[in-house]
Amino acid sequence: MKKFLSAQQHRQNRIYTLCSSLFGYLRAFLIILSCLQIGNLLSSLLPIMIPGSIIGLLLLFFLLVFQLIPSQWVEGGCKLFMRYMTLLFIPAGMGIMDNYSLLLNNFLPIIIGCLISTVLILLLVGYLTQYLHTR
Repeated sequence: MKKFLSAQQHRQNRIYTLCSSLFGYLRAFLIILSCLQIGNLLSSLLPIMIPGSIIGLLLLFFLLVFQLIPSQWVEGGCKLFMRYMTLLFIPAGMGIMDNYSLLLNNFLPIIIGCLISTVLILLLVGYLTQYLHTR
């Protein structure tokens, strides 16, 4: 009888752990989704051209920095997103492949723009570093 009770308690502990982790994931996803939706709403209302996802990310950042929500509430969901991040890039990659001919036609301007912006940022960071080290 004692062995049966132990097995039953073990099952109850496993069920409790499973429900607890599922609730943690659900809470994390709801917080992240809420920040995203609020960011999208603010993006549509504000006259500036900042994507809603960026505003939502900043909102989540400030909520965590000012400890309005505990970081443990979103930690599980963030770890899950990070674990499967490569799957989240598949739609973007397919969108690029849909517009492959457009990219191929504008290959030279894209490469020149990337090279010029890289050189400008390297020069800016170099001069700023020299300026800050001489002070």
